[in-house]
Amino acid sequence: MAGIISAVFHIRDKMRVISLSINGFRNLTTIRADFSTGVNIFYGANASGKTNLLEALFTLCLGRSQRGVPDSILLNWNCDVYRLEGLVETKGRQYRLAVAFQRGGRKKLTLDSVQTGLAELYSHFTAVSAGPEDGEILAGPPSVRRAFLDIYLSQYTPNYLTILTQYQRALSQKNAALRREMDPSPFEPQLITFGAKVMHARQGFLSTLGEIASRYHYDISSGEQLVLMYRPTLPHMKVETSVEGFETLLQQRISEYGDRERAVQMTLVGPHRDEIVFEVGGYPARTHGSRGQCRTAAISLKLAIYHMLREKRGMPPLLLLDEVFAELDENRTAALVDAFSGFSQLFMTTATLPPAQLKELGHCYRVVGGHIEDLA
Repeated sequence: MAGIISAVFHIRDKMRVISLSINGFRNLTTIRADFSTGVNIFYGANASGKTNLLEALFTLCLGRSQRGVPDSILLNWNCDVYRLEGLVETKGRQYRLAVAFQRGGRKKLTLDSVQTGLAELYSHFTAVSAGPEDGEILAGPPSVRRAFLDIYLSQYTPNYLTILTQYQRALSQKNAALRREMDPSPFEPQLITFGAKVMHARQGFLSTLGEIASRYHYDISSGEQLVLMYRPTLPHMKVETSVEGFETLLQQRISEYGDRERAVQMTLVGPHRDEIVFEVGGYPARTHGSRGQCRTAAISLKLAIYHMLREKRGMPPLLLLDEVFAELDENRTAALVDAFSGFSQLFMTTATLPPAQLKELGHCYRVVGGHIEDLA
């Protein structure tokens, strides 16, 4: 465990959540907690609210759930408003963050009491979450993989979220025109311009992610191969395509699909239809991967993303691990935490009493019925 200890206490540029208050979020009606630098362990039975605590931390820092669900789902069914508020330190400066959502209304984000947007949060804060639901990245529908990609690429590339938002606005306008049986062509130049930039960013990010994740997977799985392939809805795409190349391909495909789009009243070409294909051991993970293979591959992906973000952003991301140690012995647990080396703050959940070695590195909390108890 010496590697873990040194990883925790030798960080200069760091990010950490100092405190968090929760009201009306999932089953966490009212919670106020201060957190330790290093390891914070949430211990409790299944359905007690441990995973929801991690989700609240992620939502506080980045304004959205790592699960990709809408804010209406995050709202406690007995409440009309949820509010998250916390003090977060990054690179030596403290920020007061708040995220609030009202039933039937819109979400409000504030940074030091000034209303802000998602792009501003992504420019300051970074977080990586890993948990049992990550198997859906490999085995679930394409929308899960696109949501996963957008969450972490937005942290990796500062202007990606802005470009994606501009693409989605053009997409919405084109779809509205198609539904009204109007000419959609006025909205296609922006769709092509921003769509090409989104695809180019995705291609570069996934290329790097695939290389790093495959190395982690090879070591974790004792030699099994993990392959990641970007599959946009475009013909004749090369391994490396420029922004201009994507524009040409998008224009070509949109022209080919014009009649079909008007018939179904929906845009059928663009990054909103992208797919990421994963192969494990030479077979498609979605159709042939076992639960264990998908979980191992998902952990490899998150390890790769963690190290990509740490290198790109110049500080380790906030690390949220949900029951990732449930099926591991003590040696494998230590090896996995060591793989996430250099973290400044780690939040983890466990349904069993955590090992004494991990407890010594930080603070332990019991979660019972949506409430949190300090076990120090």
